Amino acid sequence: MRTLYVSDLDGTLLNREQSVGEESIRILNDLIGRGLHFTIATARSMESALPLLERLHLKLPGIFINGVFIADLKSGQIIQSHYLPNSLGEEIVESYLQAGLKPVVYTVDHEGRPRVYYRGIHNASEEHYIGDRLLRQDGRFRLINDYSACLTEKLITINAIDLPEKLEDVYLKFANRPECIRHYGPDIYAPGYHWLEISSAQATKSQAVQYLKEAYGYERLVCFGDNLNDLSMFEMADECYAVGNAHDLVKKAATRIIDTHDHDGVARFLRERHLIG
Repeated sequence: MRTLYVSDLDGTLLNREQSVGEESIRILNDLIGRGLHFTIATARSMESALPLLERLHLKLPGIFINGVFIADLKSGQIIQSHYLPNSLGEEIVESYLQAGLKPVVYTVDHEGRPRVYYRGIHNASEEHYIGDRLLRQDGRFRLINDYSACLTEKLITINAIDLPEKLEDVYLKFANRPECIRHYGPDIYAPGYHWLEISSAQATKSQAVQYLKEAYGYERLVCFGDNLNDLSMFEMADECYAVGNAHDLVKKAATRIIDTHDHDGVARFLRERHLIG
């Protein structure tokens, strides 16, 4: 029976240093070489995720930005994409601003280049995320005061990063909008802060893993995750496993809890089960 295995990255396959551990690389490459059908589904963009995956011999397409994109990992070619309507993007940004939040707007500009527009760094979570990307000289990031120009581009997703009590009003405001989906959860790298990401309603890990399963002819789906944005793909899975450091709600939804991300939990589990699908 052909089985597709899909793992989240941050907090799941990646360790606390935001890298794939040496043992995980060795185990996974061995299993993939022997026939394991394995790929990733992440909230990260391709630009952020691909350098972290260079040493893994992944053959299947990957899922990025919680399902906004499905892309070939070797060529970077986009297989499927789901953008936000521009009029809705304007409403989301305005709602964030009215709530005293600083939106982070992800786009593809009119020349086809990925961009991330931000209004400064205002808290520890933004410092960890935006500051880290700037230190790495990530060319996507643009500091702006006015969002009007970027809102005419193709809208990938619109985030705000802050304390939960500051995000709640916007989270509730877009609860019943059929055009969009809200991805909301804690920042595992900056405790106390949350991310609220609003994307196209078709941009979910659940729809993305279901697409891969059907398009590539798999009969079973096994998923690994740690955070709330992984729950949607857990609902689609025949088996779902939470790493030991996962959010309590993810552990509750899981078939079983495995070892943590810092102890190569996903790779060791696959090796122990000899899961070659």
